[in-house]
Amino acid sequence: MIRTDQSSDFKTSWRKNLYENQGYPDNYTDISFLEELKKNVNMRKVSFTEAFLGSTLVTQQLCVIVLFTLIFYCIYDEKISSEVLFLVNCCFTVVGYALYGLFYGVAAKRHTRALIAFLILGYLLSPVLKTLTESISTDTIYAMSSFMMIVHLVFYDYGVKAVIVSSSLSLNAAVFACLCLASRLQTPFDSFVLMSFAVQCFLLCPLVLAKIKNNHLILVILLGLCISGLYKVSHIMTVLFLGAVIFLNLLCPCLFVRWHAYKDNIYGPWDEAVVKGFEWDSKYTLPCQN
Repeated sequence: MIRTDQSSDFKTSWRKNLYENQGYPDNYTDISFLEELKKNVNMRKVSFTEAFLGSTLVTQQLCVIVLFTLIFYCIYDEKISSEVLFLVNCCFTVVGYALYGLFYGVAAKRHTRALIAFLILGYLLSPVLKTLTESISTDTIYAMSSFMMIVHLVFYDYGVKAVIVSSSLSLNAAVFACLCLASRLQTPFDSFVLMSFAVQCFLLCPLVLAKIKNNHLILVILLGLCISGLYKVSHIMTVLFLGAVIFLNLLCPCLFVRWHAYKDNIYGPWDEAVVKGFEWDSKYTLPCQN
């Protein structure tokens, strides 16, 4: 590259004009080229508290997955009756629907019809769901379910605009994992109850939790339920869950805040032009033609 101090060898001063032959080489870089360089124009420093609060959303969804897995284990091992779980699920649905109507102001008649249709179709199709993956081994079912739950966590909408966010993919992955697990239960009614609980966990609960601003109490309750439930099932799983919570809520925010300080964005005249928004004046609107 030609050195910038050689500009004195030329008679005319360099100008930023692509279509003008100024007598300079094509690879010449003038010292004034970087005068308009700007760094980190819109960069905002993130504190540890903000990073910690953001990571709690991931922990909250992880707790929902763990609770669903515990419910599956209790039904599979006959530690809880499906009828009792169905009644509990109905009670939670009524409470959640009341909160949903309070936040969103929905019409009760229309959603009641949808709920009744779901219960009838779900109960009628539960024998088909139970036999859907009979030809697949149980180990493969558990592996696919675990992988799909990880996909659900990765692509879940945590309220941050990103390319990787896909609510439809996240929901479909969770439903697929639930279908795989429901096929390993003993009776069609067990599969129906588990799928009803899955719809409540992965479809209805996020709608209510998204409107609750101060959900720290809910997170504490979910953590308590997960830890107590895992402790009765396996001590090793309890330790792994606590390790995952510590990693997500302490280590990841620390690393994010530390590495965020090294973020360096440059802006200059070589960037693409950004069209700013404007308000359209009514006097410039075209008249309607019949």
